[in-house]
Amino acid sequence: MLQATSYKLQASQGKLIVLDGIDGSGKATQTKLLVEKLKAEGFSVETMDFPQYENNFFGQMVRRYLNGEFGPATAVSPYLASVLYAGDRFESSEIIKQWLAEGKIVVLDRYYTSNLIHQSAKLAPSELEAFIAWDEKMEFEIFKIPRPDLVIYLHLKAEIAHDWITKRGNGHDGHDTLEHMEIAEKQCLKLVKNLGWEKIECFAKGNPLTIPEIAESVWQKVESRLPKK
Repeated sequence: MLQATSYKLQASQGKLIVLDGIDGSGKATQTKLLVEKLKAEGFSVETMDFPQYENNFFGQMVRRYLNGEFGPATAVSPYLASVLYAGDRFESSEIIKQWLAEGKIVVLDRYYTSNLIHQSAKLAPSELEAFIAWDEKMEFEIFKIPRPDLVIYLHLKAEIAHDWITKRGNGHDGHDTLEHMEIAEKQCLKLVKNLGWEKIECFAKGNPLTIPEIAESVWQKVESRLPKK
């Protein structure tokens, strides 16, 4: 059985908060709003989004993977694809560690959690536990990236998210097929249950909630866990 990871904000150093979810769930928007709110409350904040397509060697490789240079993204081994994403995070891990050592709150748009969301969608349910153990060993023991203190999963129905991506007109990448997103959504709900992530419902009665409504729910999850100033 999957073991829940302890996401508990420690008082001794900075805090690492991750927002994640399937594509089109509003991660970038909610990350921006959370950073603004934290700054308004007087916290020292840094932020970063992944993948770092332009800045990192492995980020550029991820772009090539999503563009289909190595075959359809959904057909590439989840283990091999995960190494590219993990390498991208490793390249940025020293600056994140520095921010945390300075006592800052670091808010990330995607993190190792995205490997679990998207790559596990390629696997049978019976393979999920072994994949999680393998990925966490690679990320935290081999690459030694910082563990998150809090993971917030933005839950949006795959059909709604897919429609939003289509309407934005930015094109779809290799993980944006409706079939893949539906499987990823189901995997996310398992991950929330078993890994201690905090879930934010981004829709009600089949309709998406407003951006401010979601932002308020995110803040409620974060505020109670922040260090006292």
